[in-house]
Amino acid sequence: MSYLQRAREKRNKSQVAAAQESRISRAVLQRLEAGQILASPQQARALRRYYGTPVLEAKQLVDVSEVRRRAGLTPYLLESVNPLPWNTAWNKALKVPTEVWEWMREFIPADSACECNGWCQCVAAGAQPFLGNPHQWGFDRHPVVDRQGRLLGARVLPGLGYSQGEIDIVLWPQVCLRVDDRHCYRVDGLVFFRNGRNRCWLVLEFDGGGHDFRRDAYRLARLALPEVRILGAEIKAGQTFQLLLERARQAS
Repeated sequence: MSYLQRAREKRNKSQVAAAQESRISRAVLQRLEAGQILASPQQARALRRYYGTPVLEAKQLVDVSEVRRRAGLTPYLLESVNPLPWNTAWNKALKVPTEVWEWMREFIPADSACECNGWCQCVAAGAQPFLGNPHQWGFDRHPVVDRQGRLLGARVLPGLGYSQGEIDIVLWPQVCLRVDDRHCYRVDGLVFFRNGRNRCWLVLEFDGGGHDFRRDAYRLARLALPEVRILGAEIKAGQTFQLLLERARQAS
């Protein structure tokens, strides 16, 4: 419960009544209470008068770019990628623009050509390269770490983003998640999935064969995240994105 919700409940007011009496639209008040936006100076004054409590304002938000400059942060230093799986997977039939292919080969880590083909099929379906930090997207189940086990902090990771209508899919390949002080698990993909108002985080696994499913089950229990698994035969058949979308809906 947010501080504005607590203040409203102390006054024993509904959200509708609070919006009317503070002269702020209910839609805006709903987003303020949910922590999705910060109040403008005018809205903050109205809410302070109405609730009798301090209110977070947009002007109090520090410019992140300035923070990075002052702190000497380097959010865009990415880890090196082995291009061999990408070179092995190269096939003109994948229907991926050359510049996107080169971007993925340079920045997106993969263990096998099977994984590369899966990501390429996502691009062929409309996914686009992007940079982002899962924590800044709201992922809070486990800390994301790099290959040396260091916390991701302000750094970004390369990924693929798809958006159409009420569907958003954001994919971060080869993400390491720390579940406790001694154990980190690497997943083929960390996925943010939105279908209308439903939002969830998923683990994506490309199963090219040779997996020990007993270890997979143990890892999945530790991660405590829904899993979407795409088999090697399904990737070979070009079904990666279609099945990802279907199984993400089911898992969420």
